[in-house]
Amino acid sequence: MKKLFYSLIAIALMFSCTKQPQYKIDGTIEGLNSGSAILSKVVDNDLVTVDSVSVKDGMFAFEGTVEQPELFIVSFADTLEGIQLFLENSKIKIVAKIDSMGGAEVTGSPLTTLFNTFNTELLNYNMQFRALYNEYIQANMSGDPARVKEIEDEYSAVEEQQVAYIENFVKENANSAIAPYITLRYMSYRLEVEELEAIVNSFGPEVVESKYAVDLKERLEIMKKVSVGQPFVDFTLNDTTGNPLPLSSIVGDKYVLLDFWAAWCNPCRQENPNLVANYALYKDKGFEIFGVSFDKTREAWVKAIKDDGLTWPQVSDLKYWDSAAGKLYAVRSIPHNVLLDKDGIIIAKNLRGEDLGAKLSELLD
Repeated sequence: MKKLFYSLIAIALMFSCTKQPQYKIDGTIEGLNSGSAILSKVVDNDLVTVDSVSVKDGMFAFEGTVEQPELFIVSFADTLEGIQLFLENSKIKIVAKIDSMGGAEVTGSPLTTLFNTFNTELLNYNMQFRALYNEYIQANMSGDPARVKEIEDEYSAVEEQQVAYIENFVKENANSAIAPYITLRYMSYRLEVEELEAIVNSFGPEVVESKYAVDLKERLEIMKKVSVGQPFVDFTLNDTTGNPLPLSSIVGDKYVLLDFWAAWCNPCRQENPNLVANYALYKDKGFEIFGVSFDKTREAWVKAIKDDGLTWPQVSDLKYWDSAAGKLYAVRSIPHNVLLDKDGIIIAKNLRGEDLGAKLSELLD
């Protein structure tokens, strides 16, 4: 009997030691008496439903396990704002009111608390940008160029402060799963290879294998393949008539500007007159442009080409940010361009405005 007793204890201990850590989310939404609560994971900027439960008398609960902390959203009716949290295996409590979901209080998740601190500061910067933009519009309408210039300088100063804040936040929290996420979302699109590699190497051992750190490493490898000094990466997409057109078909005897843009991208459209002017100057001196559109519809794409007077080769798979060519060249923001020499070697990136003209003059005049 004693042996049986000890055996049962051993079995109980074994199960208690091997039981996976779990999360439990208990939520209360004042004013929301019924309906459903949906727990979704953010995957490549899309929401993937993980769980769905009923809301009864304003209360709901989720239980489960996550292998590593990731960004999740708890959502309700389409008209209600979702609640973001960095889900980790802990007891989490959510308290909110139906008329102020943005002010939801999330406790029991240290990562979410840290994430909310970051978002609050970012919101402060966004409010400054919004106020400056309103002043900019008013100054333009009243014909006050001096004030317009002042506002532009103020905007740039605030932008620099925001960038510095994000960089310092990542540096100070390099051992947190938040750091690679923020780097991926807010910094990776503007960093060069060396800068991004330095940040990735600074992450603590607790987060180097997290999903976001792995994504950053993958992006870093792609960036290295298309960095200055590397040979171009070939691809084939359809032109405006639906015929396949490889990049390699125009590489070999001219300097080629690989231009990523879209009809819906205002900065791209503002840059197009500069491209048109430089193309007119240098197309007969050994210069070509190869446009890659991030548009969704052929109609919008073709109309923008006509309206802006773009006469160089254009291709697109009409997959928006999922553009195959964009992924090959690690494009996270547009306009984005890559300059190839006559041997197909990448010699410069993101030449815009006067910089593009100066570089082409250096090479071809």
